[in-house]
Parts: sequence; C-alpha cells; structure tokens
Amino acid sequence: MKTRNEAVGFAQRTRKNLEFMRQAYESGQDVHLVSHVVNSLLGLVVVPQQRYSGHTLWKTSLEDLKLQKWPNWRITLDQPEGKICKTTTLEWLAFHLRNAAAHGRFEFADYPDSRELSDVRLIVKDAPGKDGPVNWKAEIGGEELYAFCLRLADHIVDHLG
Repeated sequence: MKTRNEAVGFAQRTRKNLEFMRQAYESGQDVHLVSHVVNSLLGLVVVPQQRYSGHTLWKTSLEDLKLQKWPNWRITLDQPEGKICKTTTLEWLAFHLRNAAAHGRFEFADYPDSRELSDVRLIVKDAPGKDGPVNWKAEIGGEELYAFCLRLADHIVDHLG
C-alpha cells in the first residue's frame, strides 16, 4: 500500500475503511455509516482533485461512467458561468463536489438522521464564490454514494497507482 500522503495511498485506505465501517454497521456496531461515506467522498474528491487537477483520471465522461455501471449523480441544476463547463465529465463533477465541501453546501434529505444508507439522499450545491446564488445542484442516494466512493477509490488507484 502506498503512503497516505499520496492520493493513491489515501484512496486505498479510504476504500478499506469504507468496507470495514459497512461490516461494523451491519454487525450492529454503533457507527454512523452515512457520515463516514460522506467523509470518504470528501477525502476522495478534495485531495486528488486539488493535487491532480487536469489529470487524465478526471477526463472520463459521466456517460462512460454510466456505461461502466457507476452510480449516477442526478444533476438537477447545471448553469455554468465563465470558465466553468457543463458537468459532463468526472472532472467537473469533482470540481463541484470540492466547491460544495469547501462552502458547506451538503445536506441530507428524506430521513436525515437515519443511519441506513437506503433512507438518505445527499444533496450537494455549488455557486460562484462564497455567497453567490446556487447554479449547480446534484443528489445521490446513500447506497449509490457508497458504491460511487468505492468506484472512485478504485479509479484513482487505477490511474495514479
């Protein structure tokens, strides 16, 4: 396993921890799987997106990911401004997820306090600047988010490992 100072090592550890937390949750342990999955998403997006911006690992189209059976983010608002492009690649999805994390624009819907992945939807929003009007919004179910994180961790390892 690579060092956790590298995106690959961090992705490997994140994937391992995701699987461990799911097993712990399913065995009745008092863990918050939904929170852990969102934390994992942030770790898999923020560091690699910043360190490897423009790398080929991000160039995959969302349509290709869909064909590869990746879980689908439902983008409900996509009004790019300036140099920002429509969200058609993993690069632009990661860009918006990173911005949403930086500005605290994550919210849980359906049953927000449930520990069941299947009960929760994550809604993510982005906007130009810290206080600009929201111009990008996407959502994903908890089970899909878990699967997305596993796929993203593998994708990072495959492209950077």
